[in-house]
Amino acid sequence: MINIETIKKIGDKQMDRKDFLKFSGLALVAVVGFKPIVNFLTQPEKKVTIIETHHEATRGFGGGKYGA
Repeated sequence: MINIETIKKIGDKQMDRKDFLKFSGLALVAVVGFKPIVNFLTQPEKKVTIIETHHEATRGFGGGKYGA
């Protein structure tokens, strides 16, 4: 567990935007891990393919005028 004193030290530390982004990035890698971040950044763009199918109605349940 993270100690309260450690959180206070981090909050009181003077840093500019560049240092803050470095610290935030390292904290993210420490919490999530390196491999999931790399996989997320390098995954190919997913394309959606629509496949149309045609089902012929047959006799029995679902085949009638009011069937499901």
